[in-house]
Amino acid sequence: MSVPFSRRTLLSPGKAREIAQACRAAEVGVVVFVNPLTKHQRAVLGDMFGCVVISGEDLLTSGR
Repeated sequence: MSVPFSRRTLLSPGKAREIAQACRAAEVGVVVFVNPLTKHQRAVLGDMFGCVVISGEDLLTSGR
């Protein structure tokens, strides 16, 4: 059975750790989520991943 995702990260804990390791190893500067994120989710994910986290929604509204 799969582990349910966390509302804090929109990911399962194991997947969040896996992505965080990959982001740090590749020195990623920005991660883009397709799903809308709350400010809290962005902060939690940014701390975990060590980079800026945005949603696709941000990309659509940044040009307005």
